[in-house]
Amino acid sequence: MSTNRELRTHPRERTGVRFVLTNATDPNRADEYSAWYDDFENAIIRPGLLANAFRFENPNAAGTPTDPRYAAIYDIVSPDPASAWPQSENSPDYPRHLFDDPRSRLVAPALRGSYALTGSLESDGDHGHLTGVHVILSDGETDAVREQRAAALLKTGFFYGASRFRIIEGSPEPPAWLEVLETDLQDPLTAYARARDALQSQPPDGDRQRSSRPFVLVAAH
Repeated sequence: MSTNRELRTHPRERTGVRFVLTNATDPNRADEYSAWYDDFENAIIRPGLLANAFRFENPNAAGTPTDPRYAAIYDIVSPDPASAWPQSENSPDYPRHLFDDPRSRLVAPALRGSYALTGSLESDGDHGHLTGVHVILSDGETDAVREQRAAALLKTGFFYGASRFRIIEGSPEPPAWLEVLETDLQDPLTAYARARDALQSQPPDGDRQRSSRPFVLVAAH
């Protein structure tokens, strides 16, 4: 899979994200899966609605609906984040022709959802290029609980950015909350575990976590 890490920051006007978890129907054709996704991501980014498409992989995942291998995150920059994805899908520029490509059948979605930004934190000082993320999907509790957890994890130095999002719409039965922790570590898959181990006291959980998974960056558009 190709990797372009120049696009490592988010636009200041980001209002939310489109979040998608997928698997490859044929793991032996992962390169073809990736090539199709590159074409789709390049085509779907439209000025004023979506910007920056990041795709990630968890090589340790089972590749099942409950343990998906791939994650894609699109920055929403529309003033109304709820309208961004419907407007993109209904646009004349939406790349419908790509779904006629046989490679599109290699993509098996496990979760699709649009989320509105509720808050973000960044560590002070410079940081390296984005190498991966840790994604937490959960229900219940409030944004304040997640903000406390993000602040504690950022202080460890294993992450440089943390963003929190609340569900707008999605399928099937999307979690209410999405948290994305960004790292520049050479081994991003270990960042969350190392950050937790470094804390003198564990940050508050208090929420009903559905999943907590690390992912490595494999492509950015």
